[in-house]
Amino acid sequence: MRTILGLLIGVAILASSTSVHAQRHTPNPQWSLRNLTMPRRVLRLDFAPPDYAMLDSGALGEGYGLRVSGVDIDGDPEADEVHVHAGFGLAYGINRFVEVGAKVLPLRFHRDADYEDLELYLRWSFVQTRVADVGVQFVMQLPTNRPRVFGSSIGIPVRIRMGTVARLDFGIELELIVRDTDPSDDVDVGVDPNLDIPVALSFNITPRFYLGGSFGLFVYDFDRVAFNGGGHVGYSIGRDTPLLDLTGSFKIYGAPDGRFGAFPGDGRHWEVIGGVRVYFAL
Repeated sequence: MRTILGLLIGVAILASSTSVHAQRHTPNPQWSLRNLTMPRRVLRLDFAPPDYAMLDSGALGEGYGLRVSGVDIDGDPEADEVHVHAGFGLAYGINRFVEVGAKVLPLRFHRDADYEDLELYLRWSFVQTRVADVGVQFVMQLPTNRPRVFGSSIGIPVRIRMGTVARLDFGIELELIVRDTDPSDDVDVGVDPNLDIPVALSFNITPRFYLGGSFGLFVYDFDRVAFNGGGHVGYSIGRDTPLLDLTGSFKIYGAPDGRFGAFPGDGRHWEVIGGVRVYFAL
């Protein structure tokens, strides 16, 4: 009887510790309460933007989900274009402070289908409090598509949680893009430094449903300033893992001088994004 009782107590203690362990490694199902980095040993599949600020803005560290974008040229309807892209990635929580990720399937479908630029990122949250997280983020883009040869960036992402109601994501990022200015000459390259300042505010209407808006300032080659703005919506399914986020968003791009877009070229730029994020505790 003592042996059986001891075994039962041991099983209860083990089950309790396993439950606490699993709970510790489970992402919060409420969008407004999630940390800047994922819990330890959590894998996330990204067929949607991981967030609506630093990982959904600029020329680097963005492009997740199914994206339909357009360029409307004033006075020249034949020059209007619609582009279709898709970006599938994954991320992993090394511990609750460090998250690594990659955009492993960056695809272009319009005109000639192509595999675009592979990207890797690391995010380290060196400040974590009940209200705010502050981190540093590194992005590296590999030369899997020309004329862009290489890209890297360093940024400071910040997340402020406003109780269970809302969260504010913002940051500042410096990008460096090395591009091939003459594809026929391997030594002819140019360097574009960009400055990206994204802001996103999200509200949990219910514990599972959230919506919000975003705004961004982008300085291309430290020469041209452009703005972007948009909105997003999402719904979370699941209590533990797998946890599923269904999400959709849109953006429009503009500049104060009448030229539109985060990159050179005239016209009005818009983008619609749909996708899903899936979290697994390992």
